[in-house]
Amino acid sequence: MTEVVLSAERVELGTRRAPRERVRLRREVVTEEVSVTVTVRREVLRVDRQPLGSDEPDDGGPAPAGEQPPLELVLSQERPVVSLEVVPYERVRVGVREVAGDTRVSTSRSREVLEGGVVQTGAGDAGAG
Repeated sequence: MTEVVLSAERVELGTRRAPRERVRLRREVVTEEVSVTVTVRREVLRVDRQPLGSDEPDDGGPAPAGEQPPLELVLSQERPVVSLEVVPYERVRVGVREVAGDTRVSTSRSREVLEGGVVQTGAGDAGAG
């Protein structure tokens, strides 16, 4: 009796990690217009006048020109002052997670088959050999 061993390719599946894409994160500065109302104060000159009564002494009237220097005052005002300071306002965490999904894979495999049939031997073959 004769034996023949037939072979076939076995499909083995697995996974291998491969680079998919490169990602870059960049911070950008966005400038926005901000409008804020600020209350400012200023000094104004106020003159209080009092009429002289008839019983109050007269100091002799106005002083002659050039004898008394004029009274000068410096009036102040507030002005808005803007200053900017960079301060942290938010913490952002970036992470990577794996997402599993099913992918259909198709491939071809080969296998051996045995074809059999009866081989006719002729009368002339029996005497040879």
